[in-house]
Amino acid sequence: MKALRSEEYFRFEKPCKFLKFWFFRKKNIQGAKLGFFIPAGCFAEDLKISHYGSIIVNPHARIGKGCTIHGNCCIGNKGLEPYDNDSPIIGENVNIGQGAQILGPIKIADDTTIAAGAVVVKSVEERGKTVAGIPACYKESIPSNIESLFAI
Repeated sequence: MKALRSEEYFRFEKPCKFLKFWFFRKKNIQGAKLGFFIPAGCFAEDLKISHYGSIIVNPHARIGKGCTIHGNCCIGNKGLEPYDNDSPIIGENVNIGQGAQILGPIKIADDTTIAAGAVVVKSVEERGKTVAGIPACYKESIPSNIESLFAI
């Protein structure tokens, strides 16, 4: 986290080619050991990484303040051109569960929880929702015949 924030500082706030490159390399070496690929400038303040292991973030994705991300997550595009307009925009205080995938040009509202293993391919417009499943959806939007699976 320190190397990521240092790279961002020397890339955006106080540009210095040598220090930017130094922290870029340090971040990538540490990231390779832990399984992270997190480019500079994607996450706002207060990023929390709860587990190590395979966190991949598209360089064009934008994630708000207070995001918590667990291991084996992918925040990326669907491979559509233009690539810079094909990445997610995620709001503030979003909790991304273990193994979740957020793909494509979608928007995730603030205070959303994305369940473990969910594949989110449609925007979540309402604040404070929990989405789960493949493809991910709210509990209210699940067909009634499937809702019996959730009964305890």
